[in-house]
Amino acid sequence: MRIYQALLLLLLTILLNSCSELFERFEMRADVAEIGDAMEHCKSFMEHILSEDVQVFIDEKSTRETVEHYDIYLLLYDAEQEGWAQCRVNHRGEIIFHAIRDFQEKGRSFQ
Repeated sequence: MRIYQALLLLLLTILLNSCSELFERFEMRADVAEIGDAMEHCKSFMEHILSEDVQVFIDEKSTRETVEHYDIYLLLYDAEQEGWAQCRVNHRGEIIFHAIRDFQEKGRSFQ
């Protein structure tokens, strides 16, 4: 019986380790000195959570800086649809909010 428990524990460890490699962690905090750094941080975050066939562009005309944070707007395109995303970064470089609108998310999966 102990052999089965040990094998099960080993199998679970290997499986969990493999799953963690599939879902790479994204660092939600970055060095942000100006609005351009915040734009690149948000763009990288969106590229990380969306599938690889989605193109992400920064909407510089809508993006703005406030006293507390940067509001970054992004345009999203793939072969079938287009939409937009908003990302909010505080002045410490942390992404504190994000939303995707008018776009069916096709995030990373096991495929």
